[in-house]
This record gives sequence, C-alpha cells and structure tokens, in this order.
Amino acid sequence: MYYGDDWPLMPDGTPYDGKKLLGLVRSGKSPSDGIEEKLNTQITGIPTVSKGSHNYGFPITSTSRPDMVARLARDDVNMPDFDSFPVQVQIPEAHFEMAVYNLLRSEPGIMASRLLYGRAPAQYERPGLAIPHDISGRRLFVFERAEGANNVWEDLTPNNKLFRLEQLASIRAALFRYDPPQDFAAEYFLERLFKFKPDTLSMPVAPTREFWMYVLESKIKATIRSEGDMIGWEDDNETVGPAALAAKQALLRAIPCILPVDTATVPGESLYRLVLEHGDFGIHNTSIATDADGKPQKLYHGAPGYETVIRTGKDFRQLWYALRDWRGGDSEEFFGKLGTWAENLMQQRGVSARCLE
Repeated sequence: MYYGDDWPLMPDGTPYDGKKLLGLVRSGKSPSDGIEEKLNTQITGIPTVSKGSHNYGFPITSTSRPDMVARLARDDVNMPDFDSFPVQVQIPEAHFEMAVYNLLRSEPGIMASRLLYGRAPAQYERPGLAIPHDISGRRLFVFERAEGANNVWEDLTPNNKLFRLEQLASIRAALFRYDPPQDFAAEYFLERLFKFKPDTLSMPVAPTREFWMYVLESKIKATIRSEGDMIGWEDDNETVGPAALAAKQALLRAIPCILPVDTATVPGESLYRLVLEHGDFGIHNTSIATDADGKPQKLYHGAPGYETVIRTGKDFRQLWYALRDWRGGDSEEFFGKLGTWAENLMQQRGVSARCLE
C-alpha cells in the first residue's frame, strides 16, 4: 500500500542530494504545478529540497517576488494503492489551513507565515492505476519566506535559547488572546471537532459555558450511543455494552462539575472564549531570526488568563483528550475507567449547588 513517497534515489542507488531541482523542472523531468503563472513571476532558483514527516519543502527565488517556500505533500491521492488520509479528509483540512493563514495575515503579533498560494489535492475520476505525471493529487502551499532559519536550536547559547523561548511564548500568548470572528467560528467549529461528533449543532456557536456544556453532552452521546449500537470504528465490530452505557450516564451527570462556572471579571479572560490552537507548536516548526532585538513578555505575562484556563480546565482537558486519543477497541474497559473517573470526581466535589450551577 502507498502512504507517501520515500526519499528518491539517484541512478547509482545513492540518495538524491536535493539539489539541481530547477534544472529537472525546466527539462521536464520533474512535475510542476504552474506556480509561476499562479504568482505572476519567473522562478530563478530552487536551491534544495528537504523532507519532513508529511511534506517536502522547497525554497524558491524568483524575478519579482521576495524569497518563497513551497510545501508539497509527500502523499499523492492519485498513486496506485493509495492508503493515506483520504481526499475527502485532506480537502477540508487544506481549505481550513488556507482560511486560517488568510485570517491571521493582519495579526502581526502572531507572526504566522504569509500564504501566497494554496491548493487542495484533486483526485482523478479514473482509478489510480499508474504513477501520476502531475502533482494535482498533492496539497500545495506557497509562502513568503519568513526571516530566519530552522534547525539552529542546538547551536544557540543558553541565553539565546531562553530568549527564543520568550519569543515563542509571546507568539503563543498572542494566539491565545486572539478572538476569531464569529462567522469564522460558526463555519468551522463542527468541522474541526474530532470524531465521534454530532452531525449538526442545534445551538449557535458561542463563547459561553452553556454552549460548551451542550458540546460536551453532544460529543459523549455521539461517542456512546444506545445499548447495542456500534461503538468505535466499524472494523472494531463492537457495540455499546453495560460498562460503556453506565459510563455515559456518569459522564453526562458530571458535566456541570467538569465545566466550572466562569468567574472571570476581566474582559478577554473568560474560560469559554473561542481560541485558535496550533496542534504542533514548537521549535521544530519555527523559523528563528538570530538578529532580532527587543525582549517580548513571557506566556503568562502576555496572556494572564492562560494560567487560569490551564488550572481550572484540567478536568475538561483530561476527558477531552481521552476521547480524542481513543482509537477504538476495548470500549468496555476504556469507558469503564472514564465512568469511574467521573463518579470519583462527583464524589470528591459532592453533587453540590456550586457544581450544578
């Protein structure tokens, strides 16, 4: 089965050195996607190519634009025996990513890359029986190259490492403080929920405790349905048993305890604001400019409400991540433990007026 490309080999069997790609493109020995036409420029250089977990990276120079970086998926939905993320999953992922980059373009404190061109993969109508001669089956993003370089962390002095961490904390704080527009949240909220989830939302997306109680209730009910219904993935061949059903009832009763009452009095520090989150935020996904000056604030200084959310939201995070990370199988044991956790939580706090507010 095909999950993604291996690193190419030269005719003599040695690994490709990642160089001279522009010459291969010009000679027709490497597929291209009309980037020059899309961006109204002529490419003058592709110094090298690198490989990440899911994408290739191509630095690009051109005649009329600042330096660019192209990110091309390593998997092609049109390859024979394709068995990676299906195109029905990749298309909305690509569209959402493009929407986020465009949304954050006017937010200088977040310092996201500037997207110049993006395209979701397209699957041929005919079955994939031969190796494609184009790259239409791959996600493609072209960015304006950010200042700095990657993979320099190990070469930094201890003081410079602390300085870069403060910069990252400042960016993270800016992302936490950012309030996405209501129409953006309404359009993408349900789509971005991980399975299992309701088909529709019967309550408008809103930054309130009531909305999140509804979301958690809907997610629990979509994950653990009625006794005898399928639970998990179809290949698991499992149905809702007595332990999972009892856990469902315990989790539903515990929702008021899991989601604390919002006591924030400072604007922008509500527990239930809608926040954009980067799922893989770290040094490995960061370009570091070594000549920067001026020291930004640390995370909790830049976003005082972050610490409160982390502390008071720990029960919600424990349940949410448990549901997110469950890959199916052993549903009676898995949900039995969650049910016990919910019962213990209610017992520790008591089913009090404060918990049920």
